[in-house]
Amino acid sequence: METAPIGPAIRAWHRMLPVQTAFEALATHVRFEHGDSIYQSASSEDFCYRVLSGAVRKCAVTSGGHRRIVDFLLPHDLFGLGEDRRHRFALEASVNDTTIARYPRSFIERLADSDPRVARQIREAACASIDRLEGRMLILGLGRARERVCAFLLDLAGRLDHRRSEAEICLPMSRYDIADYLAMAVETVSRVLTQLRLEGVIYLSSQRSVRICDWDALQWNCAATRSVSPRLRASGSCIAASRGTMAYSA
Repeated sequence: METAPIGPAIRAWHRMLPVQTAFEALATHVRFEHGDSIYQSASSEDFCYRVLSGAVRKCAVTSGGHRRIVDFLLPHDLFGLGEDRRHRFALEASVNDTTIARYPRSFIERLADSDPRVARQIREAACASIDRLEGRMLILGLGRARERVCAFLLDLAGRLDHRRSEAEICLPMSRYDIADYLAMAVETVSRVLTQLRLEGVIYLSSQRSVRICDWDALQWNCAATRSVSPRLRASGSCIAASRGTMAYSA
């Protein structure tokens, strides 16, 4: 079924609005709890989405039925805009109280055709997604589990933009999710965290938090990742002299 193009009056109205307001005028907010499905792989792409709060994990399911996490989506990340009109991955809430803004895809595409601000925001979202996936590929190319865990902490610190903050940072994923994302056993993730604690690189202040005490040492442990992505380089260099805390859900 064909849909009518956006009328001149509606186009003019949207152009008068800030781009975020124009987006939100089309949004339906949906709340999810931990493990709830946002959409399944192979389902039709009738909507695109933005994370408002909480976090989302993007999963692929292997032929053997095993789940593999390929990305974590955090607040402000836009997703669900593929080219083949079918979702290639399944999306699930990784924490409770995850709120998603849902937008009719056909309307967003027509709006992007008429408003360059919207088109630019969609391009930026696509580039950010590619950057994350490329960064993960390079992290997975690191040979040692220790390097992968350190690179993951640096990368996530850069995404959360807490380079100079000492406030506790919530990591909205479990150790199991981290292990899945890094393609290793959860016992290995726990062992690496314990090793880093014994060496004074981090301090495990509780079961749910890890205080990063030495950013220089953290970066040195994944020295091979210094060329992974601008985000990794920035997180390593800008916060090397500071301290921070990261908390994760077990």
